[in-house]
This record gives sequence, C-alpha cells and structure tokens, in this order.
Amino acid sequence: MKEYQKLQRLDRALQVFRRSGVYKRSSTKLSDADIMVMFCVAFCDLYQKVKLTDVANTLRVTLPAITHKVNELVDKNYLEKETSTKDLRVTYIKLTPEGKAYVESIKEEYYRPLKLLVRNLGEEDTQTLMRILDKISQMGKIA
Repeated sequence: MKEYQKLQRLDRALQVFRRSGVYKRSSTKLSDADIMVMFCVAFCDLYQKVKLTDVANTLRVTLPAITHKVNELVDKNYLEKETSTKDLRVTYIKLTPEGKAYVESIKEEYYRPLKLLVRNLGEEDTQTLMRILDKISQMGKIA
C-alpha cells in the first residue's frame, strides 16, 4: 500500500505543479517553439557561429523540425541563414537586427516565472530540479 500512497502523492504534486503556472509564458506574437529557437540562437551566438544542428541538439528535436522552424523565422525576418563557404552542407543561422530587438524586448517578461522559481528554490534545488527533469526527459515518452 505504501507504494501506491507514494505514487498518489507524486501524482498530486505533479498536478499542482502543472496548475501553478510556473512555466506558463506570457503571450507573445510568436509561438513558444519560435521563441525557443530564437533564444537558442541568441544565447549561443555570444560564443560561436550557430549551425542548424547545434540548435536541434540543444533543443533535443530533429534537424528537419528545426529547419522548418528556422525557415519560418527567416520568412518573418527574425533570422538569416548563411551557407558555409568551406562546406556547403553546413548552414549557419543568426538573428537579424529585428530578431535581436524582439529577443531583447521579450526576454525579461518571458523568463519572469522561471526567475521567480529560481529565486524561491535557490541554486542547489534549481540544479537538482534541472537534473531530475533532464533525467525524466531522457526516459522518453512513458507509455
């Protein structure tokens, strides 16, 4: 019986977490997927040229999914693509000036709920939560 009590407690905790709105984002003119791609490019762009595969690996999605999303953001003038001169199979992406301005205009509001969570949990518990969530996501879809 103790096993099912533990499972019921976990289920209730997850339900409360879902309803808490901690990860609910403020409404924006772009989808969360668009914004995740743009933030990934913006924050990786500080250190290196960003390839489509870098974004796919960072966000843990397929390359075709990222290619589709990037093409949409190129059409909206938020991203631009550049083919490598050394290897034509490699495509780099970067934010356009409009894309940079958009990221700057929303990042504080977008991350506000998570900043509050980090502030309340503290550094150690935040790292533990991220480790646990990563472990869960690596399990894949649970049947």
